[in-house]
Amino acid sequence: MTLFWITASAAVLLALGFALLPLIAGGDSASRQARRKLRALDELEDQLDPEDYRQRRQALAARVADSAGNESTPWAVWFALLVAIPAATVLMYRVVGSPEGIEDGQTQAEMIRAGLITVARQLERNPDDMESWIVLGGAYKDLQEYSSAEHAFRRALYLDEGNPFIKVELAETLLFASGSRQLPESSRELLARAVELDPENQKGLWLLGIGAFQQGDHGQAIAYWERLMDILPEGSVRQSVGEQLARARMAGGIDPFTDLNADGPFVDVVVELAEALAGQAPLETTVYVIVRAAGGPSAPLAVERLNVADLPTAVRFSDGHAMIEGMGISSAEAIEVTARVSFSGSAQPEPGDLEGHAGPIPLTELDRVRVVIDRRLD
Repeated sequence: MTLFWITASAAVLLALGFALLPLIAGGDSASRQARRKLRALDELEDQLDPEDYRQRRQALAARVADSAGNESTPWAVWFALLVAIPAATVLMYRVVGSPEGIEDGQTQAEMIRAGLITVARQLERNPDDMESWIVLGGAYKDLQEYSSAEHAFRRALYLDEGNPFIKVELAETLLFASGSRQLPESSRELLARAVELDPENQKGLWLLGIGAFQQGDHGQAIAYWERLMDILPEGSVRQSVGEQLARARMAGGIDPFTDLNADGPFVDVVVELAEALAGQAPLETTVYVIVRAAGGPSAPLAVERLNVADLPTAVRFSDGHAMIEGMGISSAEAIEVTARVSFSGSAQPEPGDLEGHAGPIPLTELDRVRVVIDRRLD
């Protein structure tokens, strides 16, 4: 019986994951943002005083625990609690039937696959069960079985051709199945129709913006992401979309920081790779942009991790980027900004890395900081 409920819970959580928009839902979670800062702090361990690192990590770990327990529930989760979880529970009972249907010794993956096979067989008997086709498609997509996922989503779309959610999920499946970073034309058509039907479809707007940016249509990418910014609540997801919007604006010759909001003091940083060094680092090479208080301590006030493919880029740093509460941009009288191309992927500088630096700059004089990565470390 215990095994049954464990398995049922796992399946419900799986169905919930398929129902939510993975790029958006939960993204403004305070715990997620705290975990990101914790990872960044760990990457900088070698640059910090051991006692300072220990205290910062202890404080940040406490924030992760506190925020995970106290953060407010976003609207998407309420929707899932009211709709997706009950639907998934019913589906689970239809799949398993009874606790005795689960054999001891099966792994969770094996049980999930067994459940999917049962769903598929039930769909053979009732091929018009659209919700089951959606769950099946999401499961196959999560298992990276994209051909089967595409079949399931196309069947669901056949049953409800005006459903924007299915169109977006199918479009994303086709992208994954292509094995390319470029959004296929078939995906673009599905996404365009989905956003036409649901102008506030967040994942649809995000993917359409990515597709436009990939094609060099920066104006269209800006338009999609500005629409997305208008409907996103404050939080780390909105901040991330804002940073991508700034890059698109910069690539399109527009002021990258127009209409980007930030809490308290902020610094706008433009990062470029010198023409003489262009082509000397693969596009996927890690780039760290690090803001520190001028004159110390060495611990960063904020860190952003990018790729060479993002350059030139623009980032607005604010207290929202702070590694530790109360240790953000506003806590310094002056700042220094370092941008480093790290061939090892580590935040610790190493010989051969490419680097640029700006500062010190008094906080009262902050407007826009330009950092050009123009030298190779010895």
